[in-house]
Amino acid sequence: MRPVVFDGCFGWLHPAEGRHGVVLCSPFGYDELCTHRGWRRLAERIAATGMPVLRFDYPGAGDSLGTEEDPGQVEAWIESIVTAVRRLRQWTGVTQVSLCGLRLGATFAAIAAQRLGDVDGLVVFAPALSGKNYVRELRAHRQGWLSTEAGAAAEPIPESAAYVEAFGFGWHGDDIARLCALDLRTDTSAPARRVLLLDSSNGARATSLAEQYAANGVQVERQGFDESDRFMLEALYSEEPVEAFAAATRWLAAEPAPPMLADSGVHALPQDLPTLRLAQHRAVERAVVFGQYFGIYCQPDVPRAGAPAVLLFNTGASHHIGDGRLFVTFARRLAAQGIASLRMDLSGLGESTPVAEVVTLDTIYSDQASVDAMAGADWLVANGHSGVATFGVCGGAFVGLHAAAAHPAIVGCFSVNVQKFVWDEAARVVPGVASTRVLRRSAVSLEKWKRVLRGESSLVPAAFELTRRMRRRLLRRIVELIDNTTGLTIAPSEVQRLMQRLNAKGVHVQLLYGDFDLGLDELKIQFGANLSGLRRLSRLRVVTIPHLDHVLFTAQSRESAMAEAQTWLYECFINPQTTKVEVRGPVPTGAPGVIG
Repeated sequence: MRPVVFDGCFGWLHPAEGRHGVVLCSPFGYDELCTHRGWRRLAERIAATGMPVLRFDYPGAGDSLGTEEDPGQVEAWIESIVTAVRRLRQWTGVTQVSLCGLRLGATFAAIAAQRLGDVDGLVVFAPALSGKNYVRELRAHRQGWLSTEAGAAAEPIPESAAYVEAFGFGWHGDDIARLCALDLRTDTSAPARRVLLLDSSNGARATSLAEQYAANGVQVERQGFDESDRFMLEALYSEEPVEAFAAATRWLAAEPAPPMLADSGVHALPQDLPTLRLAQHRAVERAVVFGQYFGIYCQPDVPRAGAPAVLLFNTGASHHIGDGRLFVTFARRLAAQGIASLRMDLSGLGESTPVAEVVTLDTIYSDQASVDAMAGADWLVANGHSGVATFGVCGGAFVGLHAAAAHPAIVGCFSVNVQKFVWDEAARVVPGVASTRVLRRSAVSLEKWKRVLRGESSLVPAAFELTRRMRRRLLRRIVELIDNTTGLTIAPSEVQRLMQRLNAKGVHVQLLYGDFDLGLDELKIQFGANLSGLRRLSRLRVVTIPHLDHVLFTAQSRESAMAEAQTWLYECFINPQTTKVEVRGPVPTGAPGVIG
């Protein structure tokens, strides 16, 4: 496969020798983040049968130009599919093209195919048949997330806001009404010569659509998509729908394309790694491949003196764009200030090669992940950057800390909501158990106790985890008491040794937390309730921000994290004043605060 760019859209071309090509139309937002690994495997599966495949990011999404706030996004996404078909024909010389889409991508694929008029096959996985229902679904997801422990600190979106989102990705302004107006039964009649509909609902709408297509001369085949529930999960847990993908591949390959006409011309695949000109940010982005890794290098026209290059890598099992497209937004914002960056995929993730079949927590927190991150730092050094600062969220924050402790060129580490500093069996968090602050708040919630009494919730996991935390905290306090009494650190923990190594190496470290984040519990266990164990570390500071959710799903959280990181970069590297950060009291329980 090779990266490509067309009309400001970034994509991947999977070459093959056949004359039947396929354009993959990814789902929207969080669905795309969850299914990215499986979607890439589908492209590889189809290409292996001899059909070239093009998959790409829509305008304002992924690595493409623009933002989700740009007006006219619904129309832009549909038209980008039309353009993708033309580019696939141009690059490969295919004489027959099919479209394959998932969820909202399936809806847009059908509408684009209707416009094109010469699409051979259309495969739709669980299409959003009604735009109005899809918008309701997004709102329900958002509301459901707010009711969970993960969304406890987030603020609701006002009813009056011209914005609807779920898990960090949204639609704005007039595009909401445009999306609500879509309905495949009215917007499409015969989008392709043949259609494969894979849907697990078996509802009346899907039946009506299939009958409408058949009445207009389309060869329609329906199959189940029972694997969808396991596919449409967080990237760490998402499972490739092997049976559905195999069925779709067989269906696409069932009718070979006619031979290429003798006068159809010579078609050439793009050879160079693509670049995107970011005129608004005064920078250029280019795809880079180094070893087994893939990244997007964002290079400003005029570099900022003293600024390290910023290395961003995966949050959990998600690919390099980040939750809510955080890393793309941040990289381009930094470029406008003259700061270069590399957002990369660690081994097995995103677009690195080969893509892992399975990703687990042990993968994310492995020693190999830190080795991967250091390979990204090596690339930046080889391309002229003497200093590197890492930026990571949750698991990516963990990787950044360990890479910074080992790599000579990493001079800064900005870590958001890091939950664990070391990883072993004892380090695992009991699933579904929230931070101590959240549990305390729940203890006085009448609704929570009603759920317990109704048997809908259990106190056992929470009680077990709280007991474990108390035991670990007591042990650390005994060691701390001896330390304070004797002035000697008799038994530094592995976490303390990590922080000491970072400080001795001269690495500037900032730990940023939401004030309800579970990671704060671990920090207090290791360094005391008021973090007194950190006061000897002159280059480290901890900051808490209200309403900062764990993986920065909300726009408010992303803006707060980016603003804090920019301030940190300027204070530590661009306009440094002093390496010593004055202690200003304990970590606060509500307002933003800092401790050095």
